[in-house]
Amino acid sequence: MILARSERLCLRRLAATDIEEFIAYRSDPEVAKFQGWEAMDRARAAGFLSHMENAPLLKPDSWTQLGLARTSDQHLLGDLGVHIALDGSEAELGITLARAAQGRSIGFEAVEMVCAWLFEQTEINRIVAISHAQNTRALALLARSPFEHTHDTNDLIDGVETPERWFERRRN
Repeated sequence: MILARSERLCLRRLAATDIEEFIAYRSDPEVAKFQGWEAMDRARAAGFLSHMENAPLLKPDSWTQLGLARTSDQHLLGDLGVHIALDGSEAELGITLARAAQGRSIGFEAVEMVCAWLFEQTEINRIVAISHAQNTRALALLARSPFEHTHDTNDLIDGVETPERWFERRRN
């Protein structure tokens, strides 16, 4: 199910047929370096993709992972996580791109696409993006976008103090 599209990219539901690409980029240590998830074996990845293919979209107080694919052939390039707050006032956004898709403005285009889609489909007032303070690629992407840096924190993640930079984008 395609949710939004541009000439080269589409935002869509993840599907069971995405398993090879999904496992490949989610198993890449460089891609996973600043992410909050762990690589999945084939059985767990298949279960996850099946769940995301059928999970309700934009359900308050839950995460939805959406696929980012090439429009031309539906080849999966990455995924975007969206968490809608319980009260529906805001969303948190995360993005994971295969290494081959990085550095080509695909992330920027994907973030623009998902933000426009979220503002169109929901009543949220703002979208939050949080990045590890050393994730230079994510920080560069957010600096190019209409997101504004709001503050920095040192959060305890899995028992490790982690410096994070917070950004927000408000509905126009």
